[in-house]
Amino acid sequence: MERRKILLGSGAALATVLAGCSSDETGDDSESNNDGDDNDDESLGGNGNGDTNETETDTKPKVPGLDSDKLTLDSDKISIKDVNKDGDEVDVVATTTTTDPERLRTELESLGRALAAAITDREKFKAEIKSVTWVLESDGAKVMSFYVDVQWAIAFINDEMSEDEFIETVLDTTDET
Repeated sequence: MERRKILLGSGAALATVLAGCSSDETGDDSESNNDGDDNDDESLGGNGNGDTNETETDTKPKVPGLDSDKLTLDSDKISIKDVNKDGDEVDVVATTTTTDPERLRTELESLGRALAAAITDREKFKAEIKSVTWVLESDGAKVMSFYVDVQWAIAFINDEMSEDEFIETVLDTTDET
């Protein structure tokens, strides 16, 4: 469990640093006076006509059996910022406007339904992913983290676990800071 905490913390920090770097790079590109367009370089994924063959989101490893665009919580306090795959684990980084643990628990009540809507191929997801780790941040600082074992998510989707049981099981893994 200690390994997970370290990985979560370093992953969140890395995501924050990378997000800041990409913002700076975007600003620099618009101000540059280069004669050539970076997108024209065929070795970088361009076709020589200023178009790229890949978008930035295409370079991220896709999560098998999960449509991350459908992964949305029914919450006005929590919004998902990033979904990344690392081996057989998925990391979800979300931002929150509250740091109250009880309010966060209430806001997470739709978690089971959100996962059920986002998992498009149960068998593929179950075969390739073992857990989904969530980190909730407020102003760049970690507020809470928890994980969802894929077996729990599949049990919930298959009506083998009630929504209350699912949420309680997941929230038992909570690490609040």
